[in-house]
Amino acid sequence: MKRVPPMSLSTRVRCVLAVLDYVCFGVGGTCISVFLLLVSPFLNERCRVLVGMRVLQWSWKLMCLLLRVTRNLSLHVPERAKMVQLRNCIVVTNHPSLIDVVILASIIPGCKLVVKPKLWRWRFLRPILRGLCIINNGDVSYFLQQAEKCLQQGFNIIIFPEGTRTTPGVKSHLLRGAFHISLLTRAPIQPIRIQTDMPFLTKEYPWWYVGEHCPRFSLNMLPPIHASIQPGESRHAAAVRLAQQTAACILDVQEAAQ
Repeated sequence: MKRVPPMSLSTRVRCVLAVLDYVCFGVGGTCISVFLLLVSPFLNERCRVLVGMRVLQWSWKLMCLLLRVTRNLSLHVPERAKMVQLRNCIVVTNHPSLIDVVILASIIPGCKLVVKPKLWRWRFLRPILRGLCIINNGDVSYFLQQAEKCLQQGFNIIIFPEGTRTTPGVKSHLLRGAFHISLLTRAPIQPIRIQTDMPFLTKEYPWWYVGEHCPRFSLNMLPPIHASIQPGESRHAAAVRLAQQTAACILDVQEAAQ
């Protein structure tokens, strides 16, 4: 069982408020799913995707607002204006918290997320996931094809190449899927480093624990990385090199890619 340190009264209150935030977000997500499911038969594929993305982005914004109002989230995004302008990019970032995806999707427009195949088992979510996410089902050819199609349509793709949340003190390895996509499509890799001053929605603590003070998240855009295969270099070696270059940007120390 995960243990938490002794909590003050104010922390207990913030924990309760955070749980209420998550409940509101869950109920709202269900309502959005129903809404998109009802209107999807009347829209063509392009409109369905655009409407879904806009509605979901505003839901992400509302979630961040709820957490900020209840003093469970503080954001520092100095390059917010640049993030809003991102197009046709592969956004690669570290993953210190479950809230990362909500923060990024609330800022970056037209983004598609790479999700695990187990979400595809939920028949109710399939119509939504089909247009708004890329399912990584282990079929490399299909995955690259879907990613290339998204980038050609002007969307951004958000990928957490660690594959799971970052564990403090544990060496991380970057998976190479994002870099193979970049080599195939020539889309730029946009590294974003997420830093937080305390654990929040991590593996080490229960999901309801918010810490003794309001967690502060800082998002920093780093120079884009343009993928290329150097003379005499194989695609595999190029992907490893790009993974190492990206790891040096978004992780605490440079890690070797798997």
